[in-house]
Amino acid sequence: MSLFTSTPRERRMAWRAGLFVTGGLVLAGIVVFFIGQETQLFEKHVTYRTYFPNVQGLTDQSPVWLGGLEVGQVESITFPEDAPDKGIEVRFRVSQKYAGRVREDSVVRLSSLGVLGEKAVDLTLGGPTAQHVADGGVLRSDTSGDLNTLLTAAGQVLNDSRAISGALRTAVETYADPKLAQDVSASLHSLRTLLEEVEKGDGVLHALIYDKEAGKQVRGLLANASQVAERVDGAVGHVEALLEEVRKGDGTAHALIYGKEGAQALAELGSAAGQLAGLIEDAKASPNGAVHQLVYGDARGMFADLGSVAADLKKITSTVANGEGTVGGLISDPTIYEDLRQVLGNVKRNRLLRSLVRFSVNNREELDQMGKIKGEQQETGTGGSGKK
Repeated sequence: MSLFTSTPRERRMAWRAGLFVTGGLVLAGIVVFFIGQETQLFEKHVTYRTYFPNVQGLTDQSPVWLGGLEVGQVESITFPEDAPDKGIEVRFRVSQKYAGRVREDSVVRLSSLGVLGEKAVDLTLGGPTAQHVADGGVLRSDTSGDLNTLLTAAGQVLNDSRAISGALRTAVETYADPKLAQDVSASLHSLRTLLEEVEKGDGVLHALIYDKEAGKQVRGLLANASQVAERVDGAVGHVEALLEEVRKGDGTAHALIYGKEGAQALAELGSAAGQLAGLIEDAKASPNGAVHQLVYGDARGMFADLGSVAADLKKITSTVANGEGTVGGLISDPTIYEDLRQVLGNVKRNRLLRSLVRFSVNNREELDQMGKIKGEQQETGTGGSGKK
């Protein structure tokens, strides 16, 4: 049937069919347009990945939110074969015009859309200084903000509260014991009595609290203690400075501790100690020695002799001091000094005496030898006459 050869009725039917088909196509195009606008079907996307230990009911086609704005949807939820230790892999796509706000510091969380438990992927906005994430990159996940996690934590808090309330009930029951109440009452009575005694008595606490003079003394003691502490602090500082000087200086102490001279001095000290020990052993082994008698023997005779010598010296010095004897006269009598001086002057002036003195000095050894020979001859003669 041709449009030009058909009857008017057929032409009307054809026009109606064409208009119906055209309207259907236009309506279908409008529907597809709105559906594509809603699902971002005709936009370019960037795909990201993340991993969760539990997706908590998240499904494919769940929405993806970025800062509260829906920017994409979930593509797939799988168990990765290449990384089984990472948990469940969630792959989602984000519209390319929003992908610039997804950075390396962005965090992926699971959030609930309502009380029915529908899940969505929530992305945090990345910082301006963080790097962009490439297509197919992995983002860090976090499960702290999920409603189920919060409910689990709330349940744990309720369990802890129940345990605390049970402990409080036990404590209250313990404190409700009449014997405990009596003990507490007795303790309060004793405390009241003690405070009254402190207030009205004459003990140390009363003096410290109510006596001004005692307060002054306590303050003085505290001041003295503070001064002592300052002195101790200063002494510690001096000791530290001294130790630092010994450690870093070049004195005797540094040489003894850190240098080779210290080892040499210790060796010499050990040698001296050995010699002293030898002397002590010799003194022990020599019973007739003076040291042995002083340490181990009876030294009363020696001390008596020393006392006698000291007494004689005292008597001699007393005689000399009193001007008695020749030495005393020389010291205390000026006339003897003048006479001796005059005699010596006469000797110097007399040539014969001066020659005799010079001869005696020069030939002193020969004169002594002659005197010894004469003495021996006299002794021999005396011995011979005795024999006769």
